[in-house]
Formats: sequence, C-alpha cells, structure tokens
Amino acid sequence: MFSLKNFRSICVGAFAAAALSSPTVALADEPAESYIGAILVEAEPVLNAETEDAVLDGIADLVDKHVDMRRVALFTLGQYARQMTAEQRDEYLPLFKQYATIVYQNALSNYSGQRLEVTGSIDRSERDIIVNSKLADPNPGDPFADAVIQWRVYRSKDGDMAVVDAGADNVWLAIEQRSQFTSVIANNGGGATGIDALIAQMRKQVGG
Repeated sequence: MFSLKNFRSICVGAFAAAALSSPTVALADEPAESYIGAILVEAEPVLNAETEDAVLDGIADLVDKHVDMRRVALFTLGQYARQMTAEQRDEYLPLFKQYATIVYQNALSNYSGQRLEVTGSIDRSERDIIVNSKLADPNPGDPFADAVIQWRVYRSKDGDMAVVDAGADNVWLAIEQRSQFTSVIANNGGGATGIDALIAQMRKQVGG
C-alpha cells in the first residue's frame, strides 16, 4: 500500500540526492534550458516567501501552470491507463492533480529560502529533454551544495513545453509513483477493480 508520507520520503531523497552521472547522450537544448530557467526565476520569490502557507500556495500555482498533469497522471498508471472507464478517468484525473500538487509542495518546500539555477541539459530525443539545476548560492557547509536537481521536459509537435517529471540521481518522481500505483492496482485484482482501489486510497491520502 502506498502512502503520501512514504512518497514524500522518495521526493525528498530524489531532490536532495548527489550529482547525477551524465548519460551517454549529451546534446544540450537551449530552448528547454531557457524554459526551465524562466520557471526557476519565477519560483525564487515563492521559495523566499515569508510564511509557509505562502510558499505552499506559490508552489501549487507553479505546478498548476507548468506541469502537464494529464500526461503525468496517465503515465503513472502504466498499462492500466488503457483499462480505465470514462467515469474512473473523470474521477482520477482531478484527484491525481490534487495528490501530485501535495507531493511537489512537500518536496520543493524543503528548498524554502534557496535559489536554483540551470546548469545544463541533455536531449534524450526531440521531445524528451532533461534540464539540470543546482543551488545557486548554497550556504557554507550546505550538504546539498553539489546536488543536481533535474527537470524532465516534454516538447509537443508545435514546440510547446511542459514539465513531466523531476528528481535527482536517476530517481524520478513520476516513475516512482507509477511503480507504487501499478502495484496497488495489481494487488487489488487489476483492471477496473484495481483502479477503483487506487482511487479510494488516493482519496484517503488527500483527505477527500
């Protein structure tokens, strides 16, 4: 059984991990770097907000604006996405958005007071780009001074970009989430029955 508390631990570990070893593909993507760089500039006052509520509300706004929630939501279901009924999809998609927003709030709020900057990118394909970032001005002795925080960007056919995952050290939030979600579905009979069980557990996690 998954839990938001356990997934928060995955998120914190992913965002605070040591620097990533570069994959063999090493083509930079300046448009994607500029896209993420603009988001990080937009995030700076959010992470430096005076109150915790302001930080969390600001992160929620950033997630709503820049993360392709529908794409991520369906990805996390793996092969079961094709088995959803229309009614289940209508319930699951907004529930997932609520759930994932909490996940991002828990992870990014750990960087309250920090500033991130883009350090490079890797073109895995024309539409799949990883952009790396680091703390711009870490405090002396900061254990995360060398951490590389990664953003996975999806580029559509018309050139529009959106964030579809985040993490570090090859630990990706959406991939970890897919592992948990598909496990819940499989352990509850698979198919529509298992999806119903996942939705019920998610509803409990977000307090709905």
